[in-house]
Amino acid sequence: MQALRFDKTGSLDNLSLANIEKPPLAPGEALVRVKAAGINGSDAAAVLGILPFVTTPRTPGRDFSGQVVEALDDSGVILPEWVGADVWGTGSERGFTSDGTFAEYVKVPVTALSQKPKTLSHCEAASMTLPWLCAWITVDTLANVKKGDNVIIIGARGGIGSAAAQLCKDRGARIFGTFTSLANVTPPSYLTPIELTSSTAIREAIAKEGLQNKIDVLLDCAGYETPFNDALFTMTPVGTGRVVVMAAHAKDGLFPINMRTFYTKALTMKGMKSSILNSGEIKAFLDELSSKIDSGAFEGPKAVKTVDMRDMGAVRAALQEILTRAAHVRSVIVP
Repeated sequence: MQALRFDKTGSLDNLSLANIEKPPLAPGEALVRVKAAGINGSDAAAVLGILPFVTTPRTPGRDFSGQVVEALDDSGVILPEWVGADVWGTGSERGFTSDGTFAEYVKVPVTALSQKPKTLSHCEAASMTLPWLCAWITVDTLANVKKGDNVIIIGARGGIGSAAAQLCKDRGARIFGTFTSLANVTPPSYLTPIELTSSTAIREAIAKEGLQNKIDVLLDCAGYETPFNDALFTMTPVGTGRVVVMAAHAKDGLFPINMRTFYTKALTMKGMKSSILNSGEIKAFLDELSSKIDSGAFEGPKAVKTVDMRDMGAVRAALQEILTRAAHVRSVIVP
């Protein structure tokens, strides 16, 4: 089969198209023909060597949507009920310490198989699994957003931020979302947009709504110090405020936090790590997400950009684009 491979890290030029053997199946595993594989910032970071736990040689890629061509139970007997099923998946060590989805085939534990939404194409499905998983971990596991919470999402236009907004809406929270610019943007009706026109734009918008010192949850999906510290100023001072951070774009991973604001409001801060859920928990989430998309409770992507796996120039450009957050339409690799 054909797959994208890198033997060493440090440059996107190290990624190339290669012919390798199909992954052999062990009992309890399924072989999936990849129809589309979502491109995420962590894929580019793996090739560049930013993630120290990545091993080589490696096929990158964490997200996929495709069709099961073979599935074995724990005794090695074929499971005909899964053969031909359209499935999607994300997460785990795939693409980091085991071969990922930028390939014609990928192997997946049978217990992790989840049927993709019937109302989405493979390209649409593959573009959203990791962003929605990260949003779910952020909203559910870490921030525990509840009905009646006031929530600020920094970076509401991005893949994780827009998914988090839908999840917060589903829980009955009031949502404010930041945008670097509202030009040519139509924010969803359930979200109050805040355009970052000044260093105090967030606190001014929240005060205008009469909610100063009443923000319960801050979800930072962007990783820039000015809006982060501006949003901290608006949070509740009674010890129940929750902050979840999932990005820091400085090369050294650092940016200053106004600790006086932080401790006077008795806030709690957590970092989002996409691998904290096991494969069974991820499957349960994807099954629920698939059901809610098909029912119309959640919306899938409005647009997806496809990238031919054999066009290395386009592949590298797409990886660079998502690493620098230069696009607002997610890309998928098509084998």
